[in-house]
Formats: sequence, structure tokens, C-alpha cells
Amino acid sequence: FSLVKSDTGEIVTEDGRSRCPFNPEYKSTAIMAGELYTGTVSNFQGNEPIIYKSLSQGTALKTENSLNWLQPAFVGSAYIQESLPKGNLVGDDDKIYFFFSEAGKEFDFFDNTIVSRIARVCKQGDVGGERVLQKKWTTFLKAQLLCSLPDDGFPFNIIQDMFVLTPSPEDWKNTVFYGVFTSYKGASGSSAVCSFTMDQVEKAFNGRYREVNRETQQC
Repeated sequence: FSLVKSDTGEIVTEDGRSRCPFNPEYKSTAIMAGELYTGTVSNFQGNEPIIYKSLSQGTALKTENSLNWLQPAFVGSAYIQESLPKGNLVGDDDKIYFFFSEAGKEFDFFDNTIVSRIARVCKQGDVGGERVLQKKWTTFLKAQLLCSLPDDGFPFNIIQDMFVLTPSPEDWKNTVFYGVFTSYKGASGSSAVCSFTMDQVEKAFNGRYREVNRETQQC
């Protein structure tokens, strides 16, 4: 390979902040879909998680940190072209999906309960807010991924990896998400593979929402 050079022959460099972690031990993910979408941390302490869009002609966007929307350990991301097929009257915006585990703040009666999440942002239609959430995602949503034994409901809370199987870009509605999960206490040999269809994911994102109290930061 060769490094990209400018017209004057100088090597072109880019700021890696919010695009890759300061420490390789911090879990992060990235995907190119016309622009660069990353799930990582934006400071060297590793306590400012961020979902960030950059390398585009439009406005760079990121998640809002003050609301503590994210405390993740990212494991993957995916680009789903939900606007296809072209000319589809019911076509939606393309989506970028992120997969991670984090402490579930909705379970405030338990201490540091870890849950797995799927989150998404819109690729084309999100340009940030005009008065609030300026240069921030306005389409950010996240939902819990539940993986448990069918007999006794034994939970596998922590997602370790995600594989996204889409038959073809235009057949995105038949996408299946395959996740590898482990139990919270990390019992020896205690792991599972759970699958989620696109219909199940869309049903979760179209369902009822939890509300966050800005003063208490509780759901």
C-alpha cells in the first residue's frame, strides 16, 4: 500500500480522535458506508463513549454525552440499506446498527446489571438538530437484546460478537442478526448463540419508549 499524498507531495493525515480509541484495549467498532461511522471513546481516560460520523461532505455527528445515553463495550456494527429497492414508496432511510453491552440504568434496583443492546442511527436523514442537539444524532435509538434459555429463562446478558446475515442489499427485510452471548457471571462454558430477525428488531424500535429524567438520570 502507499500513503495518500496531497498535490504538494505531503502525506495527508487525519485526526483519529473519536474515530479510534486511544488504548487498543478499549472495545470499538467502525464501518464505512460512504462516511465513516465509529463506536468508540473520545478521550484517553476511556470514559466518554461516542457514536460518531465523519469523513463526509455534511456535518459530523455524534451522540450526546451529557445524558449518559451510552456506557458501552462495542462488539460490532452493520450497514443496512433500508431505502431499497429504489422507487419503493414505503422505503425507509438507510440505517447504521451498533451492538454492545452496558450497565442497564433501567434496572436501578440492581447494582451494575449488564445488558446487551442494539442501537441504530439514520444514515441520510439525520443532519442534527436546529436548536437542540446541534451536531448531535437526533435519530439515535437503542433496545435491549434478550438471550436466554427457552426452558428456565436463564439469561445470557453479555454480547461478545454479532454476525449480520443479509441475503442481498434489496432483500434487507430478511436480515437475521446472530449474536454470541455469555452469562453475567462468566460461568465456565456458559455461552449461547441467539438469532433476531429484522421484523423483531423493527418491532422493538417501533414500540414504547422509556423516558429519562434529566435531574435523576433514571429511566
